[in-house]
Amino acid sequence: MSRSRLSRRPLVRAGLLAAAAVAVVALAPSGIASAPGHASGDRLCAPSRATVAHRPGGRIVPQRTPARVPCASRTGFYTGETGIAVTGDGTVWFSAANWEHALVRSKDNGHSWEALTPGGPQAMPGCYVATSPMTCQDTESAKNNTVADAYLYADPATSKVFWSKTYGFAVCSSLSMTPDNGRSWQSTTSFGCPGGDYEKIAAGPPPPGGDQPVGYPDVVYGCTNGPAPWFVVGPGRVCYKSLDGGASFTSTGAPVTPSPLAPGCLQFQEAQVVARDGTLYVPLSCVDNPTGVRVRVARSTDEGMTWSYSAVPTGEVGSKAGAIGGGVSMAVDRAGAVYVVWRGNDDRAYLAVSKDKGATWRGPMMVSMPGVTTALGPVPQVAAREPGHIAIGYYGYTKDAARISGYLTESFDAAAASPLFHSAALNDPRHPLYFPTAGGSLPRNDYLGVAIGPDGTPWVGLVALTSAKPDAEGFIPSTGFAGRLTTP
Repeated sequence: MSRSRLSRRPLVRAGLLAAAAVAVVALAPSGIASAPGHASGDRLCAPSRATVAHRPGGRIVPQRTPARVPCASRTGFYTGETGIAVTGDGTVWFSAANWEHALVRSKDNGHSWEALTPGGPQAMPGCYVATSPMTCQDTESAKNNTVADAYLYADPATSKVFWSKTYGFAVCSSLSMTPDNGRSWQSTTSFGCPGGDYEKIAAGPPPPGGDQPVGYPDVVYGCTNGPAPWFVVGPGRVCYKSLDGGASFTSTGAPVTPSPLAPGCLQFQEAQVVARDGTLYVPLSCVDNPTGVRVRVARSTDEGMTWSYSAVPTGEVGSKAGAIGGGVSMAVDRAGAVYVVWRGNDDRAYLAVSKDKGATWRGPMMVSMPGVTTALGPVPQVAAREPGHIAIGYYGYTKDAARISGYLTESFDAAAASPLFHSAALNDPRHPLYFPTAGGSLPRNDYLGVAIGPDGTPWVGLVALTSAKPDAEGFIPSTGFAGRLTTP
């Protein structure tokens, strides 16, 4: 719910005041409604923008042959608040399309895209549930005011795709799932209840002694603002778990926040992650408090029943992460190393690493591409997979803060004493993703998604404006922008 130069988000969901007492889903068309899409612009790899190698702090390391080159494509569908995921066969999933009505996917590394509407009950844009029967409107304003915070996640162990959406002033979110790359869909209307807004999903094996899942190998966790059954408000961050692959959820126990052990940490937080040993982590951004700690990590070894907290060192750079809109991202690699990323007070991305579950930390390390300032708006996000392999996606600029591009920073030895990073602009900076517009409402854009595919390719999902002029209804047109780094 952060409001920034990249996001003009309505603070009131008109017409949804009575939704807290009713189911908040609409029936999607049976089967899968699909439409072809084709990438346009930025769809070819750009060796001329090959990655810059650098150490923490921005010191450039000369290389005869660039390790990676950027590639990117546009989905061709309106989007906002993006997410990205990659399944085992290399299919790239992108959220969202058509005003959060659909997902898009690509089976050819982004050269073409198709939109799919998940089957079963789900929150649908433009549909108001404050009156009976449900009324749906096709105006862009209605679509912008109803569905929010679509979140996309693919379980790396099973390739099952989870897609959730919060619906206005609601007691729950809707959750759509496909275990077979979109051939069939499952759904639940009671995801993250009670609670609302900024819901996130993660899955992983149960910890030793934890409750065992049935019919699905992993425990699925959903964390959201709560526990008050009302849109946006908290004051805490609560988590729910599913032992049946997402069909049903129960409270994990104690809320993550607020906690006397983590003063100043409230409801809006980025996605939780699960380590291979079953440890559940939640990154925490914290407002000013007597301890002065602005970044923490919550850790649970009993499936969220209880929590312990670790302070992440921010040093003199501090943190711009606030109480609203998240601000701290984290990932865990397959060796158990924990990576935490946030925006410092100097508007650069910083990284801290722990190899002992948060007991000790190395950092902070400035890891932004040299010469690039991270833009206000969606905070940098980090993903990890193989030991030491991480990717950080972010919006940024070099000179003009009004002309914003997309960036990826990658490291193959991020847990080392002096890691090497490879960074690149994903679009031609002469043609930025965001630029000055002639009025109009920008797409809602509170967060972005980063993922590393099974083949080691890092991906980021971003928003690209397609016009400086608003359309007939006053909205600035946009499209999804999927970028990756690949071997030259």
